[in-house]
Amino acid sequence: MRLLVCGVLAAVCFAVPAAAAGIGHSSATAGAWHADLTWAEHPNSFPRYTKLHLTVRDGGRVVVDRPVRLRGQLNGIGLQPGGLAFRDLDGDGSDDLLLDLFTGGAHCCFVEQLIDFSTTPPRTVEKDFGDPGARVARLGGRLVLLSADDTFAYRFTAYVASGLPIQIWTYHGGRFHDVTRAYPARIARDARSWWSAYVQERRRHGDVRGLLAAWAADRALLGQAAVARTTLARIAPAAYVRELWRFLANRGYLR
Repeated sequence: MRLLVCGVLAAVCFAVPAAAAGIGHSSATAGAWHADLTWAEHPNSFPRYTKLHLTVRDGGRVVVDRPVRLRGQLNGIGLQPGGLAFRDLDGDGSDDLLLDLFTGGAHCCFVEQLIDFSTTPPRTVEKDFGDPGARVARLGGRLVLLSADDTFAYRFTAYVASGLPIQIWTYHGGRFHDVTRAYPARIARDARSWWSAYVQERRRHGDVRGLLAAWAADRALLGQAAVARTTLARIAPAAYVRELWRFLANRGYLR
């Protein structure tokens, strides 16, 4: 395949060879477990990544050997490969495999696929974390996924001015679980950061609606929704506060 490049000011065209497709590879190892992720990469075409394939071995025994695709997707075309790591996310003493994937686009979406080897055949569980994605962290002696609530993006303002309140997830029993409320110190720290951002943006006479929404969500998670609403009533339009409170109620923040 060759790309045709034409000058703007003159009808002169010349052929430029397109870069040949390459083979990408990443791997992870934990004890006798070994995982390989391979893909084809096409630098000058779309989609850039195709043929994602995952192979997992336990010693010499192959336990996973399949193309990588999202749930409900006929193929994995367009998916971009990310990190690959063995992690004991459910704390059962044996590692699960965590695969990071990206669907492409300006603001979406980072997806985690977890392969749970406690079942036969291994179970694949998937979670779309949207634009914030997620990262593994250790909190209180256990591994969690740190993320943020992507439903706040664009909800009250443009994406660039949106605030996304903290979310913390665990995995067990074949499902991801939102356990954010179990970490009040983390929530309080997140709330302080949004309030600080609000104060700075207010001084610049900028758009503060997204920042206040994230702050109010954090305060609601801490059981301080009434105090937060009283504060907002003094500094924000009543219609905005009503809309925000309906949204927080629908999202489960006010329970």
